Amino acid sequence: MTLRQPIRFLLLLLLMALLSIACQTSLVELPHVEEPTPTTNDCRIVEHEMGTTEVCGQPQRVVALSPHILDSILSLGVQPFAYAQGGVLNGQRFDQPEEQIPYLGRYVTTQPINLGSRRSPSLERLVQSQPDVILGENWHLEDQYEFLSQISPTLLFSDVGENGRQHWRYNIQGIAEALGREDQAEALLTRYSEQIAIAREKLAPVVAAYPRVLAIAPDDLAGTIYFMEDSTASNLLREIGFEIVTSEASSLLPNGNLPISVEAFPQIETDLIFVMAWSENWSENEPYPQEKIKQQWGNNPLLSQMPAFKDGRILFVDYFLWASNTRGPITDQLILEKLPQMLLPLVNENG
Repeated sequence: MTLRQPIRFLLLLLLMALLSIACQTSLVELPHVEEPTPTTNDCRIVEHEMGTTEVCGQPQRVVALSPHILDSILSLGVQPFAYAQGGVLNGQRFDQPEEQIPYLGRYVTTQPINLGSRRSPSLERLVQSQPDVILGENWHLEDQYEFLSQISPTLLFSDVGENGRQHWRYNIQGIAEALGREDQAEALLTRYSEQIAIAREKLAPVVAAYPRVLAIAPDDLAGTIYFMEDSTASNLLREIGFEIVTSEASSLLPNGNLPISVEAFPQIETDLIFVMAWSENWSENEPYPQEKIKQQWGNNPLLSQMPAFKDGRILFVDYFLWASNTRGPITDQLILEKLPQMLLPLVNENG
């Protein structure tokens, strides 16, 4: 530990102490909330990536520090008291969650306190909100764990399995235990198996006709394209029965999962292509990134001549949902509902 780290730690502790006192004078005006109903006295020790934490009863003021955590708690029947999504802190709360929180907002019935960026949530608002429990992901909050734990019991989870792939089934039981919702987690796992079985049956003709799938993420076709073989959509497609084209299998990428050029891309052998569009510079006044990428693709002489593009076997989707931003039961359900609509016409029209 460097000299700066203990100094920073002491300063942050002092900041939080001062903020706790300042809560009485309402430094930041937070939305009015009813006092939570008393929790039961049952306490349990919950394991997570940072060790173990004691949690009592069913927490009412639950903080979700990423879209993945939000997806998970909503699926367990828990509403967020405060939420950190991304970007700058804009507004004190999500007062119109359906418009402000992509895809998941329609399931939010509260008006969560806005904590700003998931990578650096507002400590000031966290202290003032006096949460019962803080839930987050270890990959971007590990270095802040000690500070967060001074505010409230904090649990950081990882959804990476032993196979190295991300999926909510690897941490949903831990999240559920922290919330006192173990039965709901078991129900979600059972339902997921049923959803995959239904998707396999529905999409069997597509798997037979077009077994190989390539998932990529270009940024405005700026010259490079990234493989997304471990994305949420790729993992779902793999479980359904498709073969995911990997970077290692491509002779164009001898050094592994590196971006490839637009010029080299058409040489990759595949049957279906999912283009997970995103843009660093996208604004609400422009078409959605997937629509913009599709237009650019059609205007590119090289890409527009690909047989897959001409045959409608290139599918343009939103990175936020299909890649790895959310990765929860609701996300999987939304994708599994969409896949038959997108893929079955390919075999019906050609059958």
